[in-house]
Amino acid sequence: MKKIHSLTILGGGTAGWMCAAYLAKHQPNLSITVIESPSIGRIGVGEGSTPHLQHFMQSLGVHESDWMPACQASYKTGIYFDNWNGDNGSYFHPFFSEMDAKTAEVYFVNANARRRGSEYIDKPEHYFLAAVLANKQQAPQPQRSLPRTLEYGYHFDAQKLADWLREFSLTRHVKHLQSTVNSVQHHAQEVIGLTLESGEQVKSDFYVDASGFNALLIEKALEVPFISFTDQLLNDSAVAIAGDIINPLPSSTSAIAMPCGWRWQIPLQDRTGHGYVYSSAHITAKQAETQLRQAAQLDKGQAKHLTMRVGMMARSIEGNVFAIGLAQSFIEPLEATALMVTSHSIELLNRLLSQQLEAEAINQQLSDLVLGIKEYVLAHYATSKRVDTRYWQDAKVAALNVSELDALLTHWRGGGDFDAWLHQYRQQSPYIRPSWYCLLGGMDHRDSSCHMHFDQAPQHIEQAAKAYLEKLCDEHFIDHTNALEQLQRTQAFSA
Repeated sequence: MKKIHSLTILGGGTAGWMCAAYLAKHQPNLSITVIESPSIGRIGVGEGSTPHLQHFMQSLGVHESDWMPACQASYKTGIYFDNWNGDNGSYFHPFFSEMDAKTAEVYFVNANARRRGSEYIDKPEHYFLAAVLANKQQAPQPQRSLPRTLEYGYHFDAQKLADWLREFSLTRHVKHLQSTVNSVQHHAQEVIGLTLESGEQVKSDFYVDASGFNALLIEKALEVPFISFTDQLLNDSAVAIAGDIINPLPSSTSAIAMPCGWRWQIPLQDRTGHGYVYSSAHITAKQAETQLRQAAQLDKGQAKHLTMRVGMMARSIEGNVFAIGLAQSFIEPLEATALMVTSHSIELLNRLLSQQLEAEAINQQLSDLVLGIKEYVLAHYATSKRVDTRYWQDAKVAALNVSELDALLTHWRGGGDFDAWLHQYRQQSPYIRPSWYCLLGGMDHRDSSCHMHFDQAPQHIEQAAKAYLEKLCDEHFIDHTNALEQLQRTQAFSA
C-alpha cells in the first residue's frame, strides 16, 4: 500500500473518536480529519467494556484519574448471568488474569468431573480473583503491588467517553468538521472525496467509516456486502432506561434472562444503566419497555428504543476505506465486546498505515474475531435449559444450527479431553479456556448419562484456593466506592 499522508474519519461516536485519539498518538505525522454530523445522533447506550479498553487507554498514555471521573466510569470485574436456566441460579464470567493461574485449575478439575458424572456442582466464582472481588464489591485496582498483572474492564457513560476522546484528539491537532455528508465520490472501489452539506469538498488518501449502522462508505458507496446473523442471533432490538445509583456500588455487570431476551444492569457513578435486549419477532417495543420497567422497578426515566443490525461486513477494508464500530460489525452486547472489536480494529489500522500488515490479513483477522464472538454469545442460548417461552425455544434451535458450535458442545458433553480439543480447533478464538469453562460449567451443560472416571479436587485444595483469593482481596483491594473517590481526589489534586 502506498504511503498515507491524510485520513478522514466519518462519524463522531465512540468508535470515530477512539480512532482519532489513537492515530493522533501513534501517527503524529498523519493529517487527521473527523466529520461529525450535528443532525445524526450517537447510538451511545453501550456502557461496558472488556479489559481491551484498559489497554487502549494505557496506549494513549493517560491515567484512569484523567478520564474515569469525567465519564462517570466505574470498574468492571466481569458479568453475572442470572436465571439463564430458568431456575433463578447464576454464574459469573470473570476477566481471567495471571493471578488466577493456579486457583482456576481447581475449578477446571471440578468442572471436568461434573461433566463426566460427578454429583458435585462447583461454581467459577470461587476460583477467580475478579469473581471474589465482585462478590465483595471491591474495585480491581490494587492498592499494593501484585506479582502479576490483573485484567479488568470498565462501566462508563458512552456519550461522555466520546466527548472526552474528542477533546483528547483536538489537543493533538485533529481537525473537526461538524457537518453532514451529502454525497460520496468513488471510483474503482475507492473513495475519491466527500461533499458536505455546505458544498465543501473533503479529500484524503484514506477513509475510516465510523458512520454506525448507516455504513455510508463501506456499504452504500463501495457496496461491500453485509452478512446478517439474524438467522442465528434472534435479538434485534433494545430499550434502555437510566435508573438510580446502586449502593453499595457493584463492580460487576449483571445480564439477567427475560421472557424474550435478557436485560443488563450496569452500575455507573451517577446512575445505573438498565436495558432489555430482545427479539422483535417475539415481543413488541411497548411490551419490552413494560417488562423492563417491571423487572428493574423503573417507574420513571425516559426510555430509549433501538433497532440493532446484527452481523458484519464481508470485508472491513475495501480499497482505501476501513470500517470500524457499528459500520463494520455488531453482535448483541451480551459480553460487551463492541469496544474490544473497535480497539483491535484501530490497532490493526495503525499497523496497516505503518505498512506492517496487508489488508487481506486484516480482513481475515477481523472476520475470525467477530465470528469467534458470535460463537461464544450463541453458546449462552444453546446451553440454556429454559423452554418457558417460544423465544427461548427458538433461540436454542437457532444457536444449535451452527455446526461449529454444535461440535464444541458435543465434545464437552462427551467427557473427553476438552482442553486438547480447544487447542486443536480454537487457537484463534477470542475466548480462551477459562471463558469456555466458566460458561459451560456455569450453565451446568452436560450429558447426564455420561459416566466416566473423574478426578475431584481434594477438599483441602479447594479450601486453600478460596482462602488464598480471600486473603488477596483483603490485603490488596478496597471497596469500589472508596476506590472511585480516590480517583476523584487524584484528579482534583492534579488539576
